[in-house]
Parts: sequence; structure tokens; C-alpha cells
Amino acid sequence: MSESRNKIVSWIVLAALWFVILGSSAFIIAHAEHDCTGGECVVCTALSECHKTLRTFGTASAGTIQPVMISCLLAVICSAVSRSGRVHTTLISLKVELLD
Repeated sequence: MSESRNKIVSWIVLAALWFVILGSSAFIIAHAEHDCTGGECVVCTALSECHKTLRTFGTASAGTIQPVMISCLLAVICSAVSRSGRVHTTLISLKVELLD
């Protein structure tokens, strides 16, 4: 696959995941105070599935986000350290006028 196609597919998957997360959250919020009919309550079953979906995404994202954030933090620190040690002083950067 080409790089642009990979980006498009990635954005579609991201949008689908956000739709599922937001949809589950909205359903839980909207039906939090429903009138339960008893043992075979359809709303309670749907609420249970929404909770399970959110827990699954929460656990998966926590396991993924932590290493990524640590890697980004290390990259920023390494970048700052390498920039501070990379100062070159030359005659041109010091704007020294060379006269004969």
C-alpha cells in the first residue's frame, strides 16, 4: 500500500474507535437512570456491554500510551541535550572581520 493510503486507513480506524468510545459513553450517560424491568432488561444488558467496551479500550490504550509517552519524553530530553552541546563557534558566527 502507498503511504497516503495507509494514512487514510489509519484516520478511518481512528474515527471508528472514537465513534465507538463516544457512542458508548453517550449511551451510558443517556440511560444511567433508566427504569429497570427486571432480569432480562435490554437496557441493562446494553449498559453492561458499553461498560465492557470502555474498559477494554481503556486497558488497551493505557498499555499503549505509557510506552509512547515515555519514548516521547526521552526523545525531547535527548533533543534538548544534543542541541545544547552542538553550539559551534566559528569566526563567521562570531562575525569576526578578517583584515589583511
